[in-house]
Amino acid sequence: MADRPTSAFACSLIGGLITLGASLLSINGWLFMYSNSGLTFTYSLWYVIGFLDFTAVEALFLFVIGIGCAVLIILGALLQHSGQRLKARNGSIIVLVATIVGAPASSFGMLIGGILSVIGAYLGLTWRPRAGATTQA
Repeated sequence: MADRPTSAFACSLIGGLITLGASLLSINGWLFMYSNSGLTFTYSLWYVIGFLDFTAVEALFLFVIGIGCAVLIILGALLQHSGQRLKARNGSIIVLVATIVGAPASSFGMLIGGILSVIGAYLGLTWRPRAGATTQA
């Protein structure tokens, strides 16, 4: 059996799926608001700095970025599961960057998805194969 970063893969994959779900829920809310109010509504997000208002098109673009980043997190998790050190490291970097870029768009993956993705990226970056383990290509 090949030595693989299974815990990094599991954390990243679950975090990516939760982030994807959060982004899809955000698009569902956008579509509901858009269908009820037309092009003139503003979508407000509450953060520490205050309210951020978006028009309909800006909000849709933000949510599409969230879905794209969630897909990148899932693809990075699949790279982590390859068992090759370079691919696992590259997958971890993809997961970490996509989590940071997609954080505002998906409310940081409803918080738990973002935390799991960051933990998975850390575990993947620090993973080293065992000394006597052989990896299958």
